[in-house]
Amino acid sequence: MTPAPSRFWDFSVAVYGRPGVKPACLALQADGLDVNVALWVAWTSAQGRDPRPALGEAVRRSALWGAQVVTPLRAARDALRPAPGFVDPAAAGRLRETILKAELEAERLEQDALEPLAGLCPASGTAPRTLCEQGLGDYAARLGVRPEVGRFVESVFSAPKKG
Repeated sequence: MTPAPSRFWDFSVAVYGRPGVKPACLALQADGLDVNVALWVAWTSAQGRDPRPALGEAVRRSALWGAQVVTPLRAARDALRPAPGFVDPAAAGRLRETILKAELEAERLEQDALEPLAGLCPASGTAPRTLCEQGLGDYAARLGVRPEVGRFVESVFSAPKKG
């Protein structure tokens, strides 16, 4: 069964492929932020909407899904690198790839749960970069962390290079 089209997922896939976005996302993740929430903040902001009114619900959904589904899948995948010595490395590698596919599908489902929350966010005359910085700042404050969000915002909102 093919998943329904998702504007948020399409945005995330397009943005994640840009130079600098992946390391910026991993840096936010290392600081305790959920990358899908950060991307949702960016996507909502890019639409000229202030993400902050729905941020609490986005964080709640993300935390629940992450704890119950994404984190256990990631832990299982990470446990296979390197494979335990008593398991065939090739078989462990295939299992790791299967788990990675499941993890990506779990990420997509999380984004499907976050996407409709943008409808709760009011249109704003504030620049999208500023909305994103404000939203990420509020998100970080909720978690009690102080990540460097500038690199993420810059990489997401930079025009893609023409090749």
